[in-house]
Amino acid sequence: MSVKDAITERAAFDALGQQLHALLGPGDMDVRLDASIVAPVATYVLRAQNPQGKYTTDEGVFNAPRLNDRVRDAVQALRAACYRAGAGTWFSARITVTADGAASAEYNYDEEPAWDAPVDPVAYVTDLEHFPRDEEHQPQWLKARLAEGRERRV
Repeated sequence: MSVKDAITERAAFDALGQQLHALLGPGDMDVRLDASIVAPVATYVLRAQNPQGKYTTDEGVFNAPRLNDRVRDAVQALRAACYRAGAGTWFSARITVTADGAASAEYNYDEEPAWDAPVDPVAYVTDLEHFPRDEEHQPQWLKARLAEGRERRV
């Protein structure tokens, strides 16, 4: 994405919020998206809290709306819009949109994302190429993954 194509963080957040809001079904109180991303790898968990939902976890009763490409693209655009030169962007985020349209976000810039399966450390090297971080903005776990990934590339 070039500078002229870049959208603001607010615009990207609003666009994602609209896409998520459109996924709400009858009786859904809110929809929550948990995303973990490094440039070539992403995992998404999408849940709509609903007292009459099909699924139950320790976090409550929910439905599972279908994740679509518009939501994936909007998440990727938000991650790119959150990039700060030298400081990087987030690795995981939780975006929640209520039935009345209120939206909130929690971003994780420093902790290793939780993955369902191990992620090849080369993915972190690729992510760093897309979203450069100065060394002082690289947590120890990231430095270790980058060293592993660079070694695997050789």
